[in-house]
Amino acid sequence: MDLYKYRVYCETESVWVETWAEEPVLVCPNNNGHTVTSGSITITEQNLDMGPQMADGRPLVRADTRPLETETYFTMAGDTVSGVGDGLPMTWNMDDDDDWEDIGDGMTRKIFKLTFNHEIYLKDGAIYFFNAPWGAWVDFYIAVPAGGYYPNQYGSIPASALGQPGDGMWEYAATDVLYQCYVNRHYMHGDCPMGDELNAEGAAINGLPVGWYLMGHIHAPATASGTGFKGYASIECYRERTIVLP
Repeated sequence: MDLYKYRVYCETESVWVETWAEEPVLVCPNNNGHTVTSGSITITEQNLDMGPQMADGRPLVRADTRPLETETYFTMAGDTVSGVGDGLPMTWNMDDDDDWEDIGDGMTRKIFKLTFNHEIYLKDGAIYFFNAPWGAWVDFYIAVPAGGYYPNQYGSIPASALGQPGDGMWEYAATDVLYQCYVNRHYMHGDCPMGDELNAEGAAINGLPVGWYLMGHIHAPATASGTGFKGYASIECYRERTIVLP
């Protein structure tokens, strides 16, 4: 935002009056009903928004999409409240995990939910898998945990009631709510030890809010149990801190 200090002569008060503004000041800043001297309006100072600059004052021009004040971070695990990267891993093993659920039509599913202790900006990722049966796929979502709130133009809660900016509406999540699909029906078959990359041209514009889930859904035919179907996933993101110092 560019600001200018305007100086005008107020004939009503017989004084010079100054004020900062973005647009030209054509009336007395003290009272727009006062008479000002025609041609007395001048700019005495200016504060121009030059954008990000280097330490020596040169403009900072960047071609990447990494948000300022963030670092590049690759991970296969979420956070805990007290640490970075020591949370739930993005892994699955159909033979050993006991949290696969029957979802009908001969299919089974495992869900993992990662949280982060401050905002992350998602970018790229990769999926590694072994002995994937025909018909297996993976979905990734941004999800709102049960008990949280999320923007919803059809919601019943004004933003102001939650201390949020703007005049939009929000909704309460009585159960986990899938808010955005990040990867949809990415099929897997056979072995992919070098990883199946998911590349993006740029980072997400909006950061993943603290406490929201990066949620993975692994789908596989129930008949794949005992065949050694397993895998893991990684993400590239940007975040403010990549480690918590003592």
